Amino acid sequence: MRNAPLAARTTIRVGGNASVICIPQTTATLGEAVDACRLASVPHLVLGAGSNVLFPDSGYAGVIIATEALSRILPGEGTVDVLCGTHLPALLAALHRRDVDTLDFLSGIPGSVGGAIAMNAGIPARAIGDAIETVTVYTAGGLCTLDRNACGFSYRSSVIRTSHLTVVAAKLRLDGPSFDGRALLAARRERQPLTARTAGCVFKNPPGDSAGRLIEGAGLKGLRVGRAKVSELHANFIVNLGGARCAEIRKLIDIVHQKVYKSFQISLELEIEVIEG
Repeated sequence: MRNAPLAARTTIRVGGNASVICIPQTTATLGEAVDACRLASVPHLVLGAGSNVLFPDSGYAGVIIATEALSRILPGEGTVDVLCGTHLPALLAALHRRDVDTLDFLSGIPGSVGGAIAMNAGIPARAIGDAIETVTVYTAGGLCTLDRNACGFSYRSSVIRTSHLTVVAAKLRLDGPSFDGRALLAARRERQPLTARTAGCVFKNPPGDSAGRLIEGAGLKGLRVGRAKVSELHANFIVNLGGARCAEIRKLIDIVHQKVYKSFQISLELEIEVIEG
């Protein structure tokens, strides 16, 4: 698809058009698309569920490689094999049918498996990196399988994210502790704007503290720039009230960053991916 809109492919519903959106139907064609862009020196981005990404109003002058067709869940003995485009709610639903709840700490996170692995999504008690046995990634040299240690998982990051590797598939272990997904989801609904248009948590939590607490402490809950607003339910979320522009959200991000630093001398680090055009 050429000159295709990006807003509908993100949970915050913001962004212009991409020059090209490519939707590989197999993992082989995913690799071919990545290779073709690299060989032609064309800017490209592999996009999953778009739950932690902000595209510019001008769009993206390159190729978006969407993984939406690459969804597969194969439960095994104590493990589950999944493709990168599998949505986390679909994965949890499949495991629930087998009475498995060890990955329920991911309840309420709307992303895809590939994106969740790259940013090591999770909760304070456990992150997806803790459940990884292996991750298959695509590099300039082809497919490569990494064990959990090689992935370099850390708080909301990994070698996969910092090195811009393309997640193709993963094997997750199911032998971890059980979690009450319903209770976790209910708690999220009480304190996070899950039904609003957001990109998830905007900033990472500083060590030993909470970005939401700091933003609220700086008096920024409810602050608006145009059609973008700091959530009054959880201050680390920015809500698109309808028709918000990326420029408005970025201005709000800058204001929050500056005022939190002025109030607490803490420089918040972005958790979402802000894409340049």
